[in-house]
This record gives sequence, structure tokens and C-alpha cells, in this order.
Amino acid sequence: MLPWIDQMSPWLALAALAVAIAALVVAVYAWRQMKTVQAQYDALTRGADGGNLDAVLNQHMENVRAALIEAAAAKETAQRVEELGRSHVQHVAVLRYNPFSNTGGDQSFVLALADHNGDGALINSLHTRDGTRIYAKPLAGWGSAHTLNEEEQEALARARGSAVATSNGKV
Repeated sequence: MLPWIDQMSPWLALAALAVAIAALVVAVYAWRQMKTVQAQYDALTRGADGGNLDAVLNQHMENVRAALIEAAAAKETAQRVEELGRSHVQHVAVLRYNPFSNTGGDQSFVLALADHNGDGALINSLHTRDGTRIYAKPLAGWGSAHTLNEEEQEALARARGSAVATSNGKV
């Protein structure tokens, strides 16, 4: 044969062995990667009808559609509750006062009750030595068709949230 082949044959055999070992390493690495991907795929498709990716995606889309319908219903309910809540009494204030200097204590009071829009009533209890009288005035839009006295105006301002301290320091 050719003399150079006899001289190179051990090197060629070593090179072939190195290529075979490298191919074996690549094959083992690819096999491990494939096992990892297979395990992930099995975990993804577990519990799905048919056990394939199409079934998983279809089931996921059904879940998303159902969640969107439920979210829309919840939003509608929240909006209805918010609308209804605006008509409930939300602003309340009580102001005790002494209308007459010759009677003792702050036995009289004004009670302001209003909803979100300022609709409601002012209840004024006027205490005198002869008895107690109770008056009510309707509210519409934070005002009344009836004239409001100073105490009623202050109670209404407190109920609205814009109360300021009076000259005697009481709020």
C-alpha cells in the first residue's frame, strides 16, 4: 500500500475516535435536551382532553372567553352598585347649638343628611323652656328652597366636607 497511509493510520484512527466521542457527547446532550422538552410538553398537556397541544390551547381559549364574560358581568354589577350608592345617604353632620342665651346648654341641634348629589334633608330640633319643636327642610343639590339659618348652613357645609371652625372653636 501507500507508505504515508501506514504512517498516518494511527493518527487517522485517533481523529476518527475523537470525532466519534464528540458525536457521542453531542448525542447525549441532545437526548437530555429532548427528555427535558418531553417532560415539559407532558406537563403542559397533562389533564387536557386528547393530551395534545391543540387541546390545551383550545381549553385555554375557552377559559379566557369564560373569564372575559365573568369580568364583564362583574363590571356591570359594580357600575350598578356605584349608581345605587350615589342615592344613599353618604354625607351626615350634626351641629348642636344654643339658640337662646337665656337657656342653658346646647340642647338644640341640626342634622344634615344628604346623598352624593346633595339631595336629602335638614332636620332642625329647636329646644326651648316650653318644649322642643322639630322642623325638616328638603335638600336638592346642596341647597334648599327654604331659607337656611346660620346653623343649618354650617351643618350642611360640614356634611358636604367643607366645614370650618366657628368663632367659639367648636367644629
